[in-house]
Amino acid sequence: MKRLYMMMAALVVCITLCAQQYQELWIIGTAVPGGAQKLTKVSDNDFKYAGRLKAGELRVATAKKVGKRTTYLVADAPDANIVNKGIGYTVTTDAKQAAWQVVVTEERYRFHIDTEKKQLRGELFQPWGELFLAGGATEVGWKADGKMLLMKQNLNNPCIWTWEGELKRHPEVEEPGSFKFLGQDRYHPKSIHPYAADTDILKDKRFHTGGADTKWTLSCDGRYRITVDLFNETIEAVLLK
Repeated sequence: MKRLYMMMAALVVCITLCAQQYQELWIIGTAVPGGAQKLTKVSDNDFKYAGRLKAGELRVATAKKVGKRTTYLVADAPDANIVNKGIGYTVTTDAKQAAWQVVVTEERYRFHIDTEKKQLRGELFQPWGELFLAGGATEVGWKADGKMLLMKQNLNNPCIWTWEGELKRHPEVEEPGSFKFLGQDRYHPKSIHPYAADTDILKDKRFHTGGADTKWTLSCDGRYRITVDLFNETIEAVLLK
């Protein structure tokens, strides 16, 4: 009997965990341009939206169209604003309870849904004034205080930054093939990082803002052109030679 109870408990845990592995999530409502938009699945536990929202309400749903099996992620706080530092959510089938509030119409809303922590975190993104590159794979190493490599801001889109130059392993320094990007010529407070440590800059275009101090790494030395889109949280590197 005890073994049966243990198996049932394990089954319940398994079902609970599997329920959070959503294949897709949507936002629908008066705040959503076009009425419905699919969120970007960044990883198994991370869904993202980056773009325009209108003043109104939105609901985070498991389907584009409302149906009997549609579930919603409802905030654990009344009248929750989509711009927040992290609000937990629970799952409901009652659409009336599930509205998140968008106060003003703006072009650069961005929010992430962490389905492992069951939390939504959102912001009105403001372009950064600087973006720097530093690390063991650069000519400046890990030096700060004015020694980092300044990237060039796009005149037409202030969220896009580019840099071109040589990256190579420097065996004499710590983490000789690694590097990262900072929003100032020191290590805090703003920085961006790959989702996994030692990510090959040529193979993964994703990054997250802040969080764990993971770094990119080189698969080969050479001259690179790197483009960072801070708003959409994407990075593209081209090995020129």
